[in-house]
Amino acid sequence: MDGGSYPFFKNVSFNNLKGISTMKLLINKILKTSSLFFLIALIFTAGCQQPKPDPSVELKPIIDKYVEVWNNGNYDELDAIVDSTFLRIVNTQPDVKGLEGIKKAMSALRTAYPDVKITVDNVLYSENGMAGRWILTGTNTGPGEMPPTGKPVSFWGESIFHISNGKMTREIVAYDNQSLMEQLGFTMMPANGEMK
Repeated sequence: MDGGSYPFFKNVSFNNLKGISTMKLLINKILKTSSLFFLIALIFTAGCQQPKPDPSVELKPIIDKYVEVWNNGNYDELDAIVDSTFLRIVNTQPDVKGLEGIKKAMSALRTAYPDVKITVDNVLYSENGMAGRWILTGTNTGPGEMPPTGKPVSFWGESIFHISNGKMTREIVAYDNQSLMEQLGFTMMPANGEMK
């Protein structure tokens, strides 16, 4: 076997080398040639890959519309963005099920707080959902689960949204109910009525 028989090994002579020396030269030659090949392949492959699309491009308009409906009460706009199997789980309330259920929940809040305003900040998007912090402000002037207090409130909470096929399927909500109750003028008492 001589170096002239194989173009890949044209600069390596096997006639005068034996054993390990031959193997070392062969491995060096392959590594040098292969490294260059893999580097070129990596550059070509990396340059041809399309970046993953920004999920906020698709999801932000859905979330924005949802918040807008909380703020303006145009419940029919939910039909385009909320799935019929929607489930809203809140840490202090019974679960809300379905499109009609969320419309009723929004209506009840807007009745108790006619000037309600929700803003969203600190948002993170994934390919099928969003997590964000929101702030709710309003004045408790309408009837609700309890008589109106006439007091203004401002409190924050967090929501995690799941979105599939352009519609919201689930919202998981957590907020500080104690802060809300205190702002409405209620005092938290131990179960036995004694304060320590």
